[in-house]
Amino acid sequence: MNVSVLLFGLSCALLAAPSAQAFPYVDLIDYPQQEDNWDRFFALEGRLQHGFDNICGDTFCEGEYSDIRALRLRCSVDAVRGTVHECLWAFVASDLEVSREDGAIVARQPTWLCRLPLVPGTPVEAFHAALAARDPLHDPLPGTSQSVYDGLTDCL
Repeated sequence: MNVSVLLFGLSCALLAAPSAQAFPYVDLIDYPQQEDNWDRFFALEGRLQHGFDNICGDTFCEGEYSDIRALRLRCSVDAVRGTVHECLWAFVASDLEVSREDGAIVARQPTWLCRLPLVPGTPVEAFHAALAARDPLHDPLPGTSQSVYDGLTDCL
């Protein structure tokens, strides 16, 4: 095989391969590199879910839906600046009732996507530090007096 053909093929393959920073935004789990924040992020999400489960019965779950469940938290990061762009937390609930007229079960399953009240340009490390605190649901987020809980009251 001709060496120039081999070099040309290798060059094309390298150009076609995505680089580590091919896109300006990444999932927080993948900052600064793929799955670097995996353990920290899922620990953070677990603390928030635990906090939500502890308060749900006395707050959000007292209303129309008694079984609101926290599903998934996702945060996007500006990979160049190392700042959190936005975070959305997904929730779901259900309500099942038996129709007395025909015995059919009537179901309602609302969903919510709640935005965390972050200040633009919040550094990733400051975000992690704030949510590693004693009460991540109620402690203020970096650069603001608002907490994750405040964001949920505006959403749920």
